Amino acid sequence: MGLRCFAQTAAALFGVLIVVLWAVHPNQYDYLRTTRVMTSRYASPLHSRGFPTSSVGFNRYVRVGALPMSGIPGITPIPSPPDTGLSFPIVKPDPHDTYDLMMGRRRGSRYSGDNKNNKPPDVNDEDGLNIVITGAAGRTGKLLAQDLWGMDEGVRQVRCVVHSAKSQSELNSDGLYDTHIADVYKNPKALEDPMDEADVLVILTSAMPKIKTRSLIRLAFAKLFRRKAARPKFRFKQTPEQVDWIGQKNQIDEAKRAGVKHVILVSSMGGSDPSNMLNKIGDGNILLWKRKAERYLISSGLNYTIIHPGGLTDKPGDFEPILGVDDTLLKRPTRSISRRDLVEVILQAIFEPAAIGKAFDVIASETPRDDSEYDWDAFFASAGHCDYSTPDVESILAIGKVLASRAAVAA
Repeated sequence: MGLRCFAQTAAALFGVLIVVLWAVHPNQYDYLRTTRVMTSRYASPLHSRGFPTSSVGFNRYVRVGALPMSGIPGITPIPSPPDTGLSFPIVKPDPHDTYDLMMGRRRGSRYSGDNKNNKPPDVNDEDGLNIVITGAAGRTGKLLAQDLWGMDEGVRQVRCVVHSAKSQSELNSDGLYDTHIADVYKNPKALEDPMDEADVLVILTSAMPKIKTRSLIRLAFAKLFRRKAARPKFRFKQTPEQVDWIGQKNQIDEAKRAGVKHVILVSSMGGSDPSNMLNKIGDGNILLWKRKAERYLISSGLNYTIIHPGGLTDKPGDFEPILGVDDTLLKRPTRSISRRDLVEVILQAIFEPAAIGKAFDVIASETPRDDSEYDWDAFFASAGHCDYSTPDVESILAIGKVLASRAAVAA
């Protein structure tokens, strides 16, 4: 009996250690740079905007990034060649070049041979768009920056706005991107430089909850001794009111001042339900503050697209999207979308005029998407517009306080 109790205690302590390590570094799987194969999927939206497009079908290219590493779930390591007794010099691929997979030749290099400092070029496509991404150091932001950076046509310049110097070093370790540091809540004036002469703003900023480590330890011990325990508790370094409302309002104001032609705001599903469980995390009411920023964008007079993705996953993606409004998709048994598929929706929204003036929910289906045939113009044309006639966040919070006080009096 004593040995069994000792084993259970040891197992619980080991579990606590794993959970604590996970809490300290929640993005432990985000260390493999994604290599993205770009196809001719961009021909349709670029052509509709008047940009010249590549020849169709087989003209594919890939930016060479970090080689797959062994020991990562879902990644098969490249086998070593047999030992022939011959030695060859190791040639490291230039990550700043793109290669034609079908023809085996280099094409569309973003860097000139004289650029020894590996600085991002000022101009890619002279007739393309200047695109600003805020929240670019997040997992979705990184994927979007990679795809836009790899486009030879339609994009003049990509400017990545991050929260801190640490985020900047993580995103721009290779010096690929034009990065800017701006705390959108405390220092909105830092947005002036990246927003100068911008055509499109993609807002990906969001308050990020952190798990309180002590609550996890209490939960683990409660599980060990079979006691009832509360759920893990969360905290915010910057609250949803500061980031998702004031911070996004600052970005919208700066976009209007700079004459930005199109603002794409990536928010979240669940905003129509004040009792949604996400609002209870850290008592932040995050969806309510996001909703308030969406209302502000709609009333700003700017061209806008508001996207409410379902639960985000890190799966490969490439599935057909499903549209909805007003959180009706939350009633479905599966209501998630991969970050890769969300990035595809954002990319197409940048170039498809039919996406302007839409506010919609989106999840992924189980039907594989054929990008050579998928009609994104029809997709955005069929998108509805969410209903924003419900009370705003201040009204909802005020009503909640009144109800709480009445309950306390009745008790």
